[in-house]
Amino acid sequence: MGGLMIDVLIDTLLDLTKIVPFLFVIYLFLEWMENQAGHKMERFLERHRRLNPLAGTLFGLLPSCGFATAASSLYATGVISAGTLVAIFLASSDEMLSIVLGMQADLSLIAPVLGIKLVVGLIAGYGFDLLSRHRTIDVDDFCQREHDDHSHGILYSACMHTLQVSIWLFVTIFVFNGIVELIGEDMIRSFILAHPSQSVLFCGLTGLIPSCASSIILTTMYIDSVIPFSAVCAGLLVNAGTGMIMLYRVNPDFKDNTKILLATLVCGLIAGFALQIFGL
Repeated sequence: MGGLMIDVLIDTLLDLTKIVPFLFVIYLFLEWMENQAGHKMERFLERHRRLNPLAGTLFGLLPSCGFATAASSLYATGVISAGTLVAIFLASSDEMLSIVLGMQADLSLIAPVLGIKLVVGLIAGYGFDLLSRHRTIDVDDFCQREHDDHSHGILYSACMHTLQVSIWLFVTIFVFNGIVELIGEDMIRSFILAHPSQSVLFCGLTGLIPSCASSIILTTMYIDSVIPFSAVCAGLLVNAGTGMIMLYRVNPDFKDNTKILLATLVCGLIAGFALQIFGL
């Protein structure tokens, strides 16, 4: 058991080191917006809001689990729209590319997955924005909820905010990584193998695990030909790393958060089942 806990601790610290730099940059940007940029930046962002889902999808494709997590704070302040956050979650590639490179697998295996993520992210992002109410940018309200102290400057505030959230993330990621370790990746693989006709559904639900572990499991199963293209697309579309749990941490509107979670899950499953119909 001691060895298991050490493994979970190491995995959690590794996950956190990939997230913290993104959090710091985002919080520094938000502090700058609130204290120095005034309303000029808010007006600039409002004028270019139509580009949000496109930019979010492209940034989401970057091989990192940190951006999706940091994007939740941008949504909580109203800097990005709901559709943009959904696009980022769907496009997020998390640990997929690093696993492919680590296993020295053919990159052509994963390129079509990125293509599906790009298309689904764009369609879902703009579609969700059409159906969602407009959110105004309110960085001040977000900072007040987080009890920011600006007396020592924006750098100090950004560091303290990053530290507070990182401690919360450490505990949360540690718990979920521990659950995955206790269940065992082999058991998850065996369960999906035992129900091949339901692989799209099960992989989509696996993608909901708020940890880098889910993208690792899905990617390795696909490379090993355990699951088909449709299933890995469903799982990796739904997977947003720790982005989902971060959303519940920074945005007090539980109903709104759940809508975004369900939208991401439904879009991932629809794409997966559509690909399955075409025999992929």
